[in-house]
Amino acid sequence: MNTPPLRVLFITPYFRPYLGGIERAVEQLSFNLLESGRVDSVAVLTTKYAFPRIPHSEWSDYESSSEGVSIYRINGYPTKAPPLFSVPLVWFSPLKIKKVLQDFDPDVIHFVGDGWFVGHLWCLFWFKDKARFIFTPSYHTLPFTRWWLRPINGVISALVDKVVSLSYLEADRVGRDYWVDKEKQHVIGWGATPLEPFSSRVLPISNDSDAPIPINILCVGRLGDHKGQHWLLDIYRQARTSFKQSARLILIGRDEGGESRLREEVKRYALEDEVIFAGELDDGSLRNWYSNSELFVLFSRYEAFGLVFFEAMISGVPVLTHDVGANKELLLEGAIVVPRFDRETAVSELINLVNDEVYRRRLGQEGKDYALREFSWQVVAEKYLDIYNERPIRKHLWNVKR
Repeated sequence: MNTPPLRVLFITPYFRPYLGGIERAVEQLSFNLLESGRVDSVAVLTTKYAFPRIPHSEWSDYESSSEGVSIYRINGYPTKAPPLFSVPLVWFSPLKIKKVLQDFDPDVIHFVGDGWFVGHLWCLFWFKDKARFIFTPSYHTLPFTRWWLRPINGVISALVDKVVSLSYLEADRVGRDYWVDKEKQHVIGWGATPLEPFSSRVLPISNDSDAPIPINILCVGRLGDHKGQHWLLDIYRQARTSFKQSARLILIGRDEGGESRLREEVKRYALEDEVIFAGELDDGSLRNWYSNSELFVLFSRYEAFGLVFFEAMISGVPVLTHDVGANKELLLEGAIVVPRFDRETAVSELINLVNDEVYRRRLGQEGKDYALREFSWQVVAEKYLDIYNERPIRKHLWNVKR
């Protein structure tokens, strides 16, 4: 039996113009839902803050993207949020949230990320009997100072219809920490967008036209302790003396307190010509770097999913990382996953990938085939559509198994 097209509303604290990993996921999932023919309209309810907690009250209350996605934004009060959490912990008008829900009238409300619980709970309060609720948390092990997030996420998980994790590792932890029944859980990863092929490099390489073209080693992530660029720089410094050809380390991402230290290290070891700080880039520039790099390397302290890995792989770029989070579970082809913070193995694998072009290209093609088959946004959208159309199984909080 054919089901009528759905109206899907995403709830997330940050969205355009800011596009981090979660926000890029919402954007790409929205586009592919609209292209599926099974969704009539897609909207995003978000705040007038940029990450992290930067107010922009001048942003419009409503706009429609060129792809047809409606974007609703609401102010928080007070404008300046306390620096306690990655989401602004301020008051958001429940009546404004209600008005957005009534104006858009969604069939499905999809919470993406687990921080904006004010928006989550008011949406449940106003529309719990009118829409199907899906929750895709961004799970991290909570420190003692944030113990209060656990019961809040537990309540939200209990009240929604389905909780979707990005990996089986994450699903186990979500089930344990947020008391979620296994019958309510699904596992769907994020996706990556295939890039148009480039016939030649479009990025500046050298002022000397006769100079050899270096290998571009790409790292994408916010410059801070969490993403491990300092450790990566140390690995690169040790490995470079064994490279058989010149290389460059390209660091892409906004500064979150780590850039000055990295620049000091680069200067100390005279690597200014080899380490490029590209900053935070728009989508087009980022796509160019993916298309013009030979290797992607990232040694984060933790990755719930690692969207950037699949963006690299779907571009034909092999990945080098280590065994944290769900990396070992997800990166089954096209990637080398070394033991966690194993310096000697990481250096050895980096040298091998730079020096062996045949091996590097073969690994890149394997990763591209794997990403297209399992993690394209079209595949991810179809999986979510199946969940969106399932019969509701909402449970009362007091009936959730613990």
